[in-house]
Amino acid sequence: MKNYLSSFVLLLCIVLLCACGSQAQSNTIASTEKGSNSANETETVTKKYTDFTGREVTIPANPQRVVVAAGSGAIIDLQELGFEPVGYPHRYFQKSSILKPIHDHLSKQAPDIGMPTNLETVLSLSPDLIILGYETQADEYNMLSKIAHVANFDEYLPLKDRLTAISKVVGKEKEAQSIINDLEEKTEKMFKSLREQGKIADNETAAVVVYYWNKEMYLMKNFALFDLINHPLGYKMSEKVASLNPTTSLPYIQITEEEMHSSLIADNLFILYDNNVEAKEGFKQLRESSLFQNLEPVKNGKVHYIPLEYNDSDVVTTRKLIETFPKILETEMFK
Repeated sequence: MKNYLSSFVLLLCIVLLCACGSQAQSNTIASTEKGSNSANETETVTKKYTDFTGREVTIPANPQRVVVAAGSGAIIDLQELGFEPVGYPHRYFQKSSILKPIHDHLSKQAPDIGMPTNLETVLSLSPDLIILGYETQADEYNMLSKIAHVANFDEYLPLKDRLTAISKVVGKEKEAQSIINDLEEKTEKMFKSLREQGKIADNETAAVVVYYWNKEMYLMKNFALFDLINHPLGYKMSEKVASLNPTTSLPYIQITEEEMHSSLIADNLFILYDNNVEAKEGFKQLRESSLFQNLEPVKNGKVHYIPLEYNDSDVVTTRKLIETFPKILETEMFK
């Protein structure tokens, strides 16, 4: 009997140990499968996105590795919304001292994808989302969409609209609206102060011109500096400037020196100049010409020269421009 009880107890222990081991194994498998499913769910959570061409696509709801094939505006927008791109075209940051600190930081981890876009570089970065603002080669959208999900947007939109569009892509609409509200508050405060000081009069007009190193000149009708000075509390467009329209979708109109008197009709003239040796020499010749000297804003001492880098339409440059605009009005040549 004693031997029987001993054998029974031993058998019971073995059964219990096997049962515990089996249950532990089952729990481990279940836990692994659950973890695996959770990872898959994270990777496969997507949403529908309709781009500016009307194309409906599927993109990640929570992108982690974003490549930006667009200009500095979109790249800075993305960073302001809390995303650091894993790749972007570096060329857009090469001439801006304002954006240099950001570029120095981002470029340490995010290589140059080039322009035209280097598809091999983009592929090597294993992105889960590509934000596309331009196409520099035929069928680029289709080629990029074979690498990752692509969200295509109109990068020529004004800052507020562009930031809103990108925020919808990455799911940061509230953050974007907060940035927009802050910029608007700073802009209103700045212009109200200038008006109180009598530095901007009611119905005072202004025109913005970009002057490049090759002596080409463009009258701006929107974008960056123009958008700021054309604020409701800022300057108005003259009837003549308002009547001129670009022949393309781009926000500027090319004019010649001979056309300045028929185009640059405004109380104030803001000239953005390219800061290099060739541009400075051509710019000097322009300023000394009789055609330029006889422009009304020039004769009235209401012309202001600003480095071209201030015409970048991104959040960081816009903040800097709002901050420095009162100083721009205090001097003819702002540096």
